[in-house]
Amino acid sequence: MAHNEHHRKSRSRPRHHHHRTNHYSSQQQHDHRYDHRQSRVDHDRSRRQRRSNHHYVQDYYRVPQVEHFDTGSEDSEECRFPRFPDRAFYKPIRIVVIILSWLILAVAVASQVVILVFYIKFVNTDNTGFQPDHPNFQLFKNSRFEECSSLVPDAANCTTIVNILRNAPYESDRQYLDRGYTPISSDWRGQDGIYYDWCTFASCFNGFKVVPSSYRPSTIGLTNFELWNTLNMAAIDQCTAGLRELGVFDWGALIYSLSGTIVWWWVDFISFAANPVPNTMVSINAWATTWLLASNIHYHPYSCILRTRRHLKRVLSWLLPILTVAQWSATVYVLNVGWRYTLEKVDISQGYDCLESMLPDAPGVTHCSVEKLCSDATLLSNMSFYWDFLEHQIVIGGVAFFVIFSLIAVQPFVFASWRSIKTAAGQYSSEHSWLEQFRRCDIGPAAGPALAAIFVVIYSALSSIVIMKLSSVVGREAPVVADMNCNAVHVGLSNWRYYLDLGDNVSARTLRILKAWFGA
Repeated sequence: MAHNEHHRKSRSRPRHHHHRTNHYSSQQQHDHRYDHRQSRVDHDRSRRQRRSNHHYVQDYYRVPQVEHFDTGSEDSEECRFPRFPDRAFYKPIRIVVIILSWLILAVAVASQVVILVFYIKFVNTDNTGFQPDHPNFQLFKNSRFEECSSLVPDAANCTTIVNILRNAPYESDRQYLDRGYTPISSDWRGQDGIYYDWCTFASCFNGFKVVPSSYRPSTIGLTNFELWNTLNMAAIDQCTAGLRELGVFDWGALIYSLSGTIVWWWVDFISFAANPVPNTMVSINAWATTWLLASNIHYHPYSCILRTRRHLKRVLSWLLPILTVAQWSATVYVLNVGWRYTLEKVDISQGYDCLESMLPDAPGVTHCSVEKLCSDATLLSNMSFYWDFLEHQIVIGGVAFFVIFSLIAVQPFVFASWRSIKTAAGQYSSEHSWLEQFRRCDIGPAAGPALAAIFVVIYSALSSIVIMKLSSVVGREAPVVADMNCNAVHVGLSNWRYYLDLGDNVSARTLRILKAWFGA
């Protein structure tokens, strides 16, 4: 029995030991499952962080997991995306959107390459006989007035021509006619089916005293060619905003853009405000880049970069909108004061200084004194010159860009205020606060690049046609103002190469080119 008792005890111990072993194994399995779940959580967090660095266009139109799509507070740890448009809605056409985005960006870059080609062509114009240091430059500038006015005029034709010139369709021409002056402000003009070119017009002033002069810096303002350049650069800034994560190249592009549209622009504006002129080169669309950055600072990729620098993000979130409003307000001032010449709304203003010492020896005969001619601000004015009807549409496009982007920028303020008023008795919750309504209504991050893309396609096509046509047809025509009573005439600068053929001030010309390329 003792043996049996010992046997029972020996058998019971293993069973008890086996029971303890099973309990320990269950605890290990529980810990293992917990570790596995924790590993999956860590893996999902790492995956979300990696996704935040993906290409913006691809990530923007991919439908995320619910836990990743952050529409919450500004202090969320996740990368935030604009609420409009809904990425889930665009999932079926994601590939089409990506392809179109890159195609439009390619069009903008190709347009900039075309602009560069024209810059090279205009700067390298053959100026033999038209150099600024040529003895006759103060008389005829870079025009061919000397050649055309030396032709023997037909008295009958000149009578008809003067009548045509006195029935000018342009408002600026009527200002000269009302003061008793005869302007030549276009390369050709006609009446009743009879048309004459600029050279024929100039021949009718054979024998007139040519008033020598030097041009003022304000005479050379923003040309349509440079306007095309600045608008194209603004469109590229819009199209590339948030296009990808911020790498070394992207930081360089951002610094390049802001140095022109913010720093250089404000330096230019302060200089303009100190000495306002109606023919400034200050851009009216640089503010759009500042505005888009102020909007995108809350979203990918900027929100991802700044999520660990909340103090800096908070400062930028206040600074950039204030800077945008200030720049937009300053732009309105520029548009009303400094763009009057570009918009052809300017009164007659002097743009040249008479060289009194050269006047007695200048070609031609006059009935008026040197003092009278050299004090004649109308005769020495900076008159507009018209090449082609389509060229004027470039200016209209520049103003349209400003107006449309202004409406997009104001839109969320208006709708957010309207929706907030509509909430019950002014009792706002976190879901219906003004800021929340603003975020829901803000279409800027999507509408800005979309409209910029439309402008790139239409505006670049129009500008390319106009510039190509004019560069092959025009031939040093220039604005001319004649005083028939004094038998005197003044010849202005020809903008046939948008003043880029003038090599008397290389630094000023280089500054103009760089300014346009920086979008300032």
